[in-house]
Amino acid sequence: MSIESEGNILKVDPGSDCTLRNSRSLAVSLVELVNAGSGAEIDCAAIEQADITFVQTIVSAHRSFAARGLPFTMLAAKDSVRSAFERAGVSLPDAGSFDTSRHFELSGN
Repeated sequence: MSIESEGNILKVDPGSDCTLRNSRSLAVSLVELVNAGSGAEIDCAAIEQADITFVQTIVSAHRSFAARGLPFTMLAAKDSVRSAFERAGVSLPDAGSFDTSRHFELSGN
């Protein structure tokens, strides 16, 4: 996992394995970002494996960022990410026209 700064928004690359065995490092990083008042951009391009812990982490982080008025965006989600959200029963925005090459933002709630 890596984090790069782009102004007040930090780009997070969670790596290729976003399953239970690696979920803690992503969760800790996102908590640190929200507590610091930074926005986050999650680059999903390298994700090869994702499971329910990734979905739970992303949904929880999105709510935390939204509650503080901070931007939270996911970029370049691959089929592995879309599949994890579908298996969890969580809808992706624009699910009917989901384009894995463009970025998307989770809708509020």
